[in-house]
Amino acid sequence: MKTKRLLTLSLFLCFSLLTLPTLAYEPSIGVKEGDWIEYNISVSGKGSPPPTHDVRWMRITVLEVDRAAFSINLTAQYANGTEGSAIWKFNFTEGNVGGWIIIPASLGVGDTFFDSSIHNHKPVNVTIQGESQKTVLGAARVVTFGNDSFRHKEWDRATGVFVGSSETYRNVTNKDGWYIEDLTVTIEAAATNMWNPKTILGLNPTLFYGLIVGTAVAVLLPAAILVARRRKATLSPKQKKIFGIILLAAFVVTIGAIAITPMSESQVPLSFREINLLMQTMWTGLVLVSMWFRKKGNYIMHEIVMLVVVSATVVSFSAVLVMTPPSSGSWGDYFSSTANVVAVVVHSVVSVPAIAFGVWLVVLWRPNSATYAAKSRRAAQLTAVFWVLSYVVGVLDFVLLRMTLIG
Repeated sequence: MKTKRLLTLSLFLCFSLLTLPTLAYEPSIGVKEGDWIEYNISVSGKGSPPPTHDVRWMRITVLEVDRAAFSINLTAQYANGTEGSAIWKFNFTEGNVGGWIIIPASLGVGDTFFDSSIHNHKPVNVTIQGESQKTVLGAARVVTFGNDSFRHKEWDRATGVFVGSSETYRNVTNKDGWYIEDLTVTIEAAATNMWNPKTILGLNPTLFYGLIVGTAVAVLLPAAILVARRRKATLSPKQKKIFGIILLAAFVVTIGAIAITPMSESQVPLSFREINLLMQTMWTGLVLVSMWFRKKGNYIMHEIVMLVVVSATVVSFSAVLVMTPPSSGSWGDYFSSTANVVAVVVHSVVSVPAIAFGVWLVVLWRPNSATYAAKSRRAAQLTAVFWVLSYVVGVLDFVLLRMTLIG
């Protein structure tokens, strides 16, 4: 009798030891219902992806979460401008990780997650190969990464959501017979509500310091001019030109530094709206400097500065419309409420004339013309008034939109 009990107990202990690891481990879900993240997608190389997979922007929104299982709503915008959406189901225990879009949370180097491998059609355990701290969408995050034969993916460790990837397809024919010669698809996180960027007084640090510098220049320059006048300091025409050229060169160098800085939010934590506000602050400052040159009779520097401002504004405005049309995700917040729509319309009402009058002012310019000052007086006045109005409305628009998003 004792022998049977001991045998039964031994078998039970052996079974418990074998099943304990499985029962003890349950993959951790780092997302919750309502979490969302958006991505920008670029494609390079030879050939073209199938039309059904030629996605250039997407957004995933987490739906109901139940233990190790949950689902997401994936919305995609294709290269031809159309949109589509689908519900994807995830289950970490069963290895449904949706092409590594979301993996278990809090995995470190050497840890693995189970993938039922819809791509390779065989189950695999994927190993986290490394991690580092990066600035992602304005916040410091611990980012992990993993690879297989055709993709490199990076995840936010705390949530398990992927924040960037690169996938290469060479000599691939899909199930529908579409041949891909050599393409690289790069995906990068663009916006999320899962973490907040680091701010100073509610503003991005880069934007905050940029506005501080711009304000300092706007205040110190008139102050320096006033002091010089009181001390009756005068500059020769040659010295005025040199001073103007140095001032313009400083602005051009600043603008050039911003232009060559990577504008990915994972590298430079500025949103589309913040970048726009920073640039408009610089352009408005330059317009005021240009009008100061005009008042002093230095029409050459006046027109050179205006030519730089108008050209850059027209180019950037056109690029925004071409690269991020109003139907894309970058513009979504501008049309999220009636108040925001009204703000955008009012801003457009003063911005379009400002640009138009600026173009008119530049077109009127004729070097060494004796009649230019008289002919361009009205255009200069209208340009200055509408440009300042456009900037003021733009700042109010930014504040209103930010209050709406925060509230």
